[in-house]
Amino acid sequence: MLDFRKLIQQIEQVGTEGLPTALSKKETLEAGEAAYISAIANQKTFVEKLESNRAFTWWPTAIPLEPIDKNIPVGKDTTAKPVTVVAVDGSQIMPSHHEIHTCFLLNIGSAIISYGIKAPPVLDTEPRLYHTDEDLYPLVDRRRMHIDELYVSLERQILELEKLAELSLQSLLRGAPVVALLDGSLIPWSVEKMPGGYIEAYLKRMTEALETMHDAGVPLFGYLSNSRSADLVNDLRVYICPYESSHCRDHCGQLNEEDFPCSQIWPLSDRQLVAKSLKYAERTAAFLSGASVTKLMRAEQRICFSYFNVGNEVARIEFPRWMLDHKELLESALQAVKSQVRKGMGYPVCLAEAHHLAVIRGGDRQKFFELVARQLVQLGLKPVTISAKESKKRKSFI
Repeated sequence: MLDFRKLIQQIEQVGTEGLPTALSKKETLEAGEAAYISAIANQKTFVEKLESNRAFTWWPTAIPLEPIDKNIPVGKDTTAKPVTVVAVDGSQIMPSHHEIHTCFLLNIGSAIISYGIKAPPVLDTEPRLYHTDEDLYPLVDRRRMHIDELYVSLERQILELEKLAELSLQSLLRGAPVVALLDGSLIPWSVEKMPGGYIEAYLKRMTEALETMHDAGVPLFGYLSNSRSADLVNDLRVYICPYESSHCRDHCGQLNEEDFPCSQIWPLSDRQLVAKSLKYAERTAAFLSGASVTKLMRAEQRICFSYFNVGNEVARIEFPRWMLDHKELLESALQAVKSQVRKGMGYPVCLAEAHHLAVIRGGDRQKFFELVARQLVQLGLKPVTISAKESKKRKSFI
């Protein structure tokens, strides 16, 4: 437990010691905004410098797919038009060798809410238990792999996407256009840390889910609230680089990152950068993500992003590349997102409902393992015990 008497003195230092940092952040933001204004005014130079230096930077650079000099207004809500919003979110109970049995649980919460048609909302949750040797030691590249938190998180993310595709198809039967929402990024950033065979299998599953929604004409968004992404900032770092060639290793390989010439606008997030210039119900130009894993995806499925002022914040909206070729569909889907945020008083109501259904609380975790223990006892697998470490964590002698 926390000793707040000892902690309070450290908390009191947060305001005083953080003041120079706050002033530094203000200067960083001002430098970033100035670089952004300059890039907009010199759009051709900005794009050309990105293109010529993309292979030499230490970070991925995003590709602008629309002119960056104008924010794009998202029209008025067309409430007369019916729409069905489908959202999913997930959570997990991680495997632990200290518990009575090694297993893990994925729990997917889903919400289907229709507007303008007579169809009741559907709120549901689907738990999936993984406990067999095949689940716990999957075969990857002809080798048995020991699962960890990264593996379980990736399995949860792809299961969320597959569930969203399944529910989107079902929801089309209601007779209204469908908009699909996923909590968080559509980009599987962490999958690159996995073995090659797993990456290939993961992207195959992802491709199938994305293709299902593409074929059905269902717009898909990954919604990121309070995003820390810095793709646009990274682009601007290339733009303000003082060297003719932005070859990071040659020019700055011996420096700490804070000493790079381009670090005058780092660390800064994209949403902080565009917040001042982006009015309510406006979005920035769309950019194609430069994340290396997205380059393994089909061209029409590669992930794009835009920043969208939804009223209380600037949200990052991610979507497949094909949606940008269907501007009317993208526009109406963004209107639905804006309406969802208003109905949810700051966050899409459908995603909020899916989250509440997905979340696993501490009491749920304990009850889950108690049920597993009871099942093992009924099968005669005795003794059923937790590890000594887990036992001592749950009770104290003093």
